Amino acid sequence: MTLLTAVLFYFGWASTDAEAKALGLRDTVFHFSTSDYLLRSVDALYVPAWLAAGVALGMLGLHRWTTSEPERLARAVRVLRFAWAVPLVLVPLYPLGPWLFDLLLPLTAIAAFSLNAYARTRGRRDLRLWGLTLFICVLSLFWAVSAYAEIAGRGRAELTERTVRADFPSVVVFSKKDLMIRGGGSCYRRVTEKGSQYAYEYAGLRLFHVSGDRVFLVPRNWSPGNGTLYVLKEGDGQRVDLLSGAVHRASECRG
Repeated sequence: MTLLTAVLFYFGWASTDAEAKALGLRDTVFHFSTSDYLLRSVDALYVPAWLAAGVALGMLGLHRWTTSEPERLARAVRVLRFAWAVPLVLVPLYPLGPWLFDLLLPLTAIAAFSLNAYARTRGRRDLRLWGLTLFICVLSLFWAVSAYAEIAGRGRAELTERTVRADFPSVVVFSKKDLMIRGGGSCYRRVTEKGSQYAYEYAGLRLFHVSGDRVFLVPRNWSPGNGTLYVLKEGDGQRVDLLSGAVHRASECRG
């Protein structure tokens, strides 16, 4: 359970860090908590979890089929004693696709060294070999998690860039002072209604993230290479309204 929690936390942090870097930011800006990193890891790990379960079931079936006949088992054990060499064969191919082999190599190492240990310790106990194998597998697991986190993080960043204008919550900010929010599709006006405690209204903004009493906003035309991230503190002479609906989006910054 401790290892699973550590893997989930590491994946959440690594994927968030990769996503933030792809967006031209750093994850430390948002002050994510341990719970935030754990929650951000869950959705992206559904597919790997299902794949791992499928592979485990397949291996269990293959094991039963192999052990059902002694001669077949003996041949399999002789072959699997050299399974450790498979990752070494893949190493020269690494330059062809570093991002792919960063994921493929550690997963292959986990399978290869586990099968090697199984074949070499069948019928006898060798705790030293299994201890070394477990150490290699844990290191390889974190390597694979890091590689997959990079892929997932960059995918999230690309999704954010495509959907920030249409899918992120629309925001209107009221402030007593001029917040100097300009450009990127945002707009502002002086509030002239009598009795209003606010002097400025800002529209054409999107809610990027909320952390504690801090609200992170971007203009609707924001992009990683051309945009500003605004950080507001709620209650500091400001009011942040979240608006929904296509009607508002179509009319924001008009008139």
